[in-house]
Amino acid sequence: MEHFYHLIETEDTIDIGSVSIDAEQEPISFSVNKPMPFKGVLMLFTNDGEPVFEPNAFIMDRRIVEDIKDIKPTCFHLLRYYRFLQANNLSWNDQNEELKRYPIFLYRAFLNSEIENGSIKRSVAVAALSVVRRFYLFCYRHGYISDLPFVVTGTTKYGQVITDCSIRSQSRDTNLQPLNDLDLKHVRDNWHSNGLSLEFRLMISVALCSGLRSIEITHLKPKHFAIPKGFTGKTLTGIWIGPDHECKTKYDINRQISMPVWLIEKMNEYHLSARYLKRKRLYFMNTGDVDAPGFINKDGDMFTTQSINTQWAKLRAAIQESSNPHFKHKEHDCRATFGAYKLESLANIDGLTMMQALTMLKNEMGHKDLNTTMLYLKHYEGNPEKNQVPEITMNLLEDEALS
Repeated sequence: MEHFYHLIETEDTIDIGSVSIDAEQEPISFSVNKPMPFKGVLMLFTNDGEPVFEPNAFIMDRRIVEDIKDIKPTCFHLLRYYRFLQANNLSWNDQNEELKRYPIFLYRAFLNSEIENGSIKRSVAVAALSVVRRFYLFCYRHGYISDLPFVVTGTTKYGQVITDCSIRSQSRDTNLQPLNDLDLKHVRDNWHSNGLSLEFRLMISVALCSGLRSIEITHLKPKHFAIPKGFTGKTLTGIWIGPDHECKTKYDINRQISMPVWLIEKMNEYHLSARYLKRKRLYFMNTGDVDAPGFINKDGDMFTTQSINTQWAKLRAAIQESSNPHFKHKEHDCRATFGAYKLESLANIDGLTMMQALTMLKNEMGHKDLNTTMLYLKHYEGNPEKNQVPEITMNLLEDEALS
């Protein structure tokens, strides 16, 4: 197929400024007054040699106003989009009265199909659709269209626009990397290295055995580790966390979690130790708060997500040096480990369907939607030989000095 749209490169340097036109000359000539030089760009043209105004205006805006140094990816993604429109007899500003989301959503479907058949990488498709969304936002701001062909649902903390027209990032599919039995052994063998603290080892044990996020672990209080009088089971369920229970959670959702009794007993022992009581006094001196968190650093301050990640990086370096050079796990993988093993444990309960097991896991882990929880299913189906979390993590704190 002969393509109708092409990119043509300008001169290496283009002058931007006030344009003076001399219409009396043949051919008509023009000059730029007080020019500002900019690096050249690629412009979109038809086969007839006609420039395409809207995408070229967007390209110039990206180069000059946004000061994008490498404009070529934007140009090539616009070319891809306009060739898609040409092949499907569409115009960039077509609007179907029934759907009201016409060409860009068809383009998203096309990109998704290209991902599935292996023609392009997901990261390339995400970037391609992102450029097209930016193009429509530019056209809307400058009055070239009266309505956006998608819905803006918010902005990120970096000011990027969030819309209902996107391609799921690949990280969502690959983010879950549960630790296997050997990984856990390497953690246990190396977590006394590089000056890693006792509190870090306790927090990692909590993450593995309860699936809590690091921000939730740092806000736990000693009261969350209380064992009801007369309780004789191996796993305590119904532990409430959330804003109504003096423990921060993501999305500020109140929810119930579970924890093995052996770990709770270890935590109770730690909270009675001279080490913790000294830190608790420092915390009170720093804040005046008598209700101290369950984990306090040596300076008498709460731990943070960043401090946990910093210590995890030291642990990962120690494992790579002495046990497994391919160990790439992040601290958040402890939560993924709990989720994968917990799902297997629930799925083995007689009479409980997989959907019921997933719903129970969703509620315990505090996921906003079931689609996130569904990602754990592939680890359950792909690793049926795994043990349950309480069994493989039982020895993590064995012989640990808690004073």
